Parts: sequence; structure tokens; C-alpha cells
Amino acid sequence: MDFIANTVDQLNWWAIILATLATLPVGFIWYDMKLGAGKRWAALNKLKVKDMNGRKGMGLTFTVMLITSFATAFVLACIMRAMNVTGVWESMLFGAVVGLILRGGAHFIHNGFTQRPMELTLIDAGHDIVSLAAMTTVLGLLR
Repeated sequence: MDFIANTVDQLNWWAIILATLATLPVGFIWYDMKLGAGKRWAALNKLKVKDMNGRKGMGLTFTVMLITSFATAFVLACIMRAMNVTGVWESMLFGAVVGLILRGGAHFIHNGFTQRPMELTLIDAGHDIVSLAAMTTVLGLLR
């Protein structure tokens, strides 16, 4: 963990904040009911659109999501600095690979054991791959 302690003072905190926020448009488009996979995702989760729109507690859900995204951006920034990942393409590829292996892999494992549909796993894993690629692209550009 020395690499985190040694790099904290070298991080671009504005880049980390922007990388955190970069996940919002990705999720909005990815799960949109018309543009993205929202309808299919809701059906696979047995959710009704009217129930999703009126859900209570969404403030807490978004707060936890932003905190988790910020922590993810922070750790990614530390790892990218330690590995000297720079530039648009290298940063995007790094994020996509991390998203596929760590986040996508977790979806495949958990959803496999709970016997959730493969299509749902692909939708959620795809979102995470694109989100992490967006985060690392921002971090690579603004390093």
C-alpha cells in the first residue's frame, strides 16, 4: 500500500472528481428506457417502470453510488500513476480491462451462482466496462 501513500499528494483531485461524474452519463444512457438497455434490464430484474420511477430511497442509493465511484476513481488514479498509464487509448484500454476482469468478473460469478440470466449479466458487466473505461480516460487525460 506504499504506492497509494506515496502518490496521494501527486494526484489530480479535479480529475478524480470528473472521473467520478463521468459514470453518470454512462449509466443514464446505458440504462435509459429508450436509448439503452433499460427496458430489457428492468424486465430481467422483474421490475415495472412505474415502480422504478416512484422508488423511495433513491437519494441514498445515488449517494452510495457516488461515494463508491469516487473511491473507485481514487484507487484507479493511484494504480494508473504507479503503472505510468497515460494517454487516451492506453487509459481507456486499462479501464476496459479492469472493468472486464474485476467488475465484469464479479457479475459473472455472483449472477452465475444466483442463476440470474446471462443477458442481465452482460448488460451490467457491459455498463461497468464502459464506466471504468470512461473513468480511466478522464484520469489519463487530466493526470
